[in-house]
Amino acid sequence: MKVSIEWLNEFTPLQQPVKTIADEMTMSGSKVEAVEVLFAEIEKVVTGRLTAVERHPGADKLQICQVDTGSEQLQIVTGATNVFPGAIVPVALDGSTLAKGLKIKTGKLRGELSQGMLCSIEELGLSGNDFPAGAVHGIFILPDDTPIGVDIRDALNIRDTVIEFEITSNRVDCFSVEGLGREAAVTFGQPFKGISPVVQAQSSKQSEDLASVEIAAPDLCYRYIGRVVENVQVGPSPDWMRRRLRCAGVRPINNIVDITNYVMLELGQPMHAFDLE
Repeated sequence: MKVSIEWLNEFTPLQQPVKTIADEMTMSGSKVEAVEVLFAEIEKVVTGRLTAVERHPGADKLQICQVDTGSEQLQIVTGATNVFPGAIVPVALDGSTLAKGLKIKTGKLRGELSQGMLCSIEELGLSGNDFPAGAVHGIFILPDDTPIGVDIRDALNIRDTVIEFEITSNRVDCFSVEGLGREAAVTFGQPFKGISPVVQAQSSKQSEDLASVEIAAPDLCYRYIGRVVENVQVGPSPDWMRRRLRCAGVRPINNIVDITNYVMLELGQPMHAFDLE
């Protein structure tokens, strides 16, 4: 099971180095298989504002962008068509590294100086499922209130460390973030903050009047509960939820699918959403 340190800290405050957490959790019975620092390969990529965009004099499909990174003014050539003056974008500086180890250096494109590269969402190792607003062909256009000159990992809040645990079948209490948080609290003598879910209904309707559940094999499944939720609008989940799901190895889909996966991972309670129709 994969758990991000940030999510684990919601249940148990852990200030120890990651290696210490991994070693001590392994010794206490929750074996750690791997530790991954997310997006560690992304280096020297900052946010920048395009101050001017003009056509390349020697290539119809290229554009020359003047870029302000807060500390310096750069000229970068791009083939993207969705750039415009005022846009805030990820800027790979000279000597930077992108996803899959791609190295960026200053050079010339069709005779014009290009001091880096403007990045798409894929070049940062992300996808449209991670950031739906960035799922357009071309450069990843960041929100207008994004500060310039900051590390892209901080701007997108994607810094995290993921610990992968090997949980044996006799420890089903640890098949959840809450369960591992409880183990961490015991291991390090830290306070534990569990979750006490409260179901809130704001309707005079009853679920049994709208849907029914039949258990065909009660010897194999002794309990199955359903609730009906109406007036739901399907759309992207919040950034923080998509980030935690991604850390756990689950691809974000939409708010309905994501919340069921999120609760399953957080509390160890399998869930599924059905269309009432």
